[in-house]
Amino acid sequence: MSSSRSASPFDKLNYGTSSLRRLMPASHDEAASEASVNLETSPIPASSAGGPAPPRRKRQATTAACRACRKRKSRCDGARPTCSVCRDRKTRCEFDTIAATETHTQALKRKYTELQQQKTAFEQIYEVLRSRPEKEAEEVLQRIRRGADANSVLRHVTMGDVLLQLSLVPETRFRYEFPYLTEMPIYLQKHDNPYLDSEVFDCALRGAVGQQQQQQQRALPSVNGMLDSPPGAFDQRDPYLKPYSSAIVVDPWLDSLTPSNWTLVSSDNNFMRQVIHDYFLYDYDWFTFFHKDYFLQDMANDRQRFCSRLLVNAVLCIGCYCHQKLPGRSESWNPKNIGYQFLAEAKRLFEVEVEAPRPSRDDPEWKQRDWECRQLTTIHAALLLNVIYNLNGSDRLGWRYAIRAVELANEIQLFQASPAHLSSEIRCVREFTAWCLFAWQSLSVYHYLKPPILTRPPDIPLPDPSENPQWWGELWIRYPQTPARLPTYHGHLTKARFDYWAIMNDFSLRSFSQPLVKVPLDQVVGFYHRLRGWWTSLPEPLTPKRLVLPHHLKVHMHYNCVLIDLLKPLLGLHHPDATQPTTNKTLDDAHHEACIHLETLLRVYYLRHGFEAFDGFLTHFLGSLNFIKINTREMQNSSLLVESHRSTILLLMKGLRDQGQCHTVARVVLRLQAHLMRPDDVELLKRFVDIEAEKLVCGPEMPGGVEEEEVILSDWPMYDVGLEEKAEQRSRGVDFASMVREVRVVVGGEEGGKGGDRGGRSSAAESV
Repeated sequence: MSSSRSASPFDKLNYGTSSLRRLMPASHDEAASEASVNLETSPIPASSAGGPAPPRRKRQATTAACRACRKRKSRCDGARPTCSVCRDRKTRCEFDTIAATETHTQALKRKYTELQQQKTAFEQIYEVLRSRPEKEAEEVLQRIRRGADANSVLRHVTMGDVLLQLSLVPETRFRYEFPYLTEMPIYLQKHDNPYLDSEVFDCALRGAVGQQQQQQQRALPSVNGMLDSPPGAFDQRDPYLKPYSSAIVVDPWLDSLTPSNWTLVSSDNNFMRQVIHDYFLYDYDWFTFFHKDYFLQDMANDRQRFCSRLLVNAVLCIGCYCHQKLPGRSESWNPKNIGYQFLAEAKRLFEVEVEAPRPSRDDPEWKQRDWECRQLTTIHAALLLNVIYNLNGSDRLGWRYAIRAVELANEIQLFQASPAHLSSEIRCVREFTAWCLFAWQSLSVYHYLKPPILTRPPDIPLPDPSENPQWWGELWIRYPQTPARLPTYHGHLTKARFDYWAIMNDFSLRSFSQPLVKVPLDQVVGFYHRLRGWWTSLPEPLTPKRLVLPHHLKVHMHYNCVLIDLLKPLLGLHHPDATQPTTNKTLDDAHHEACIHLETLLRVYYLRHGFEAFDGFLTHFLGSLNFIKINTREMQNSSLLVESHRSTILLLMKGLRDQGQCHTVARVVLRLQAHLMRPDDVELLKRFVDIEAEKLVCGPEMPGGVEEEEVILSDWPMYDVGLEEKAEQRSRGVDFASMVREVRVVVGGEEGGKGGDRGGRSSAAESV
């Protein structure tokens, strides 16, 4: 029976089955309904439905995705420390890159370079056994057979300890040598120079002074006795035999830190732990602003009593200057520098913290206590930010943070006795912070010739570090190849500095409260005797006989620098109380002695520790003595003395060059003082110090000159001798920033044909 309707073309298609239902056209109502649903749920543009297409929202590109998003091929937004995808999925978020600006390719190149530089210990030991002389290789093999682990043996070899102990003269393998003239200048070798009788000098310079054989015969018995003594006694000699930069900080909390919980800048915890370690090793003992033990405990336990995100970012920023493996760490103006990024984050958090509302009296006690703890960590960070700006040559900006820190301290009555209801930990941190803040402002106002912000010390007696070491905390270090940990005597050092700046705060109050700095002779003599009494009462680890660590040496450098400035205006004057009763020395003798001692200390510092490691305040001592030596060089006629002064100038310029790898100020001081040097001395500098010529350029062709000149906003007085001279320079508007501009103009004039090198040098010297 045939069908009445005609066959459809679809009927002729063979689908391989006869059970399929034919597709019929949908009704108009159903099609419209389905289209409306698809428009709501489908990402198809509206133009397909007949309307205009809305603009697509452009997804922001991510420089580097986290590991988890890369593995599951999710769209990572790169947020740190946890991206939004991992936060929603509650998965662990880790990045292979150090900073948000680093790409995966750059990270791979960085890691590849690190792996190339760090062979395994076994490969290096194999290379030592293959390439070293038979006697040395045999000694290494004997150590391995005695059970020493690979890393221990490798450290012995790389640091020279194996050969060092075989020859019984350890110090010869661990001291630096002076450039140009390798001997200590003859005018420093005076019988009453206490620093030539120090143990560090004995260990560092044996065999380098004239009469080398006599020095060796005098010192070798003590070395032999040291090697025959128990192992613990030998460990105590490590600071005298090895540079401080070879030591590591020993603190169980350091390895427990997770810095990525406290900053958004980086998620590389290993890198940030090393940066924090280097801060405590190189800077904490000198610029002490907070209690290390309480800070590390709270940071490791994610508590916010004595630790905050603001403080951690500030510590990480200054730690970047200390981290020698970080390239470009001195480029404070470079946004790609990770130290710059930590600083930017710290500044952002500081603005938030200082505006935190103060709890009312009706709020519970715990809320008031938490607010005061936040104020304490904000004060700590403010002082660190002040130091960072000083290193960048922008102390005009940094001083604002110190002023704000004093204001915050007054809000919580920090300089008064702590309330009895507070816990012992909070009282300790409050009292410690009060003295740290007082000492810092005292140091700053003295060097900037300003009246003190705080006219008297805190109403808190300082405990004896020997009787109450917990109040001060201790920084423990360990040297390679020795298991014993050694103290840096942080308590003794910090108390000595607090006492010292209490004296200098009185001096600044009397000297800089008036526009003209003119200190009466009686007052100068009185302060000289107070400082002399402080120096003679230093604790044993800080005495000239026992001092060894960089910060110990700098305490004495600072003391002698102050004496030079204090006594310079009084040369040639006589006062009945000025003569020392025991030595019959006059003020002129004391001034000359301070210059001798400062140079001796800087030379001993170099011989034992070198100048390469970061030292934030070393630049001041290098620049001060170098200014004296450059002027002395012009007045000397004796060829022997000229060569000695030359050697000192080259050594100090080397120190500025090395510190210039760490921060901006040292690099600029190097160029300014190179401009004051004689042309023949500059050529000698390039030859013996291996310094690049472009690092001595100070003018329009200075590498990175535009960026560096922009960041030099400094009121630091130019290096001159005597407080009155410095005050006069300042009254004429001559300071660090103006000298950078002045030298730039002078050099530009020379390039235009106004004179030779000598004329430019003289013009700059006159302006100084």
